[in-house]
Amino acid sequence: MDEKQELVEIYKLHAELADSVSKQRGTANRFYMLVLSGLAVLFSTFLQRENGVPLGWLMVGFGLFGMLLASAWYIVIRSYRQLNSGKFRALHELEEKLAYPFFKREWDLLAEGKEQKTYWRLTVVETFVPTIFFVCFTALLIIGLVFVYW
Repeated sequence: MDEKQELVEIYKLHAELADSVSKQRGTANRFYMLVLSGLAVLFSTFLQRENGVPLGWLMVGFGLFGMLLASAWYIVIRSYRQLNSGKFRALHELEEKLAYPFFKREWDLLAEGKEQKTYWRLTVVETFVPTIFFVCFTALLIIGLVFVYW
């Protein structure tokens, strides 16, 4: 195998790895969405039943746990972004040695993600959901603290 063929094979492998990271990221997003939605359903179930737990403490507990999960999700998204960013930097380096820099050209056409009218970075869009969950669970925590202490 000559050097060009070897570079193409390395490039294909690296592109597959970047795609694999994106799939893992999607799986992680589905997991956190399911768990946080389940937590909200569980909270509403607790509200509908007499379980002996004071409402304020119930809200504080679910609020803290929800905030923790939403924060973890946000960190996971950022971590996957950093990992993929490194993979694409390596792909760009490999492309310099190949006939056509596909990913670099695509990124140039998308204005490197700097113009929202051209391209919204997936990480920006993805982080909306855990942020919304975090805000909702923070509100639940604050309301719970009001119930407990006032």
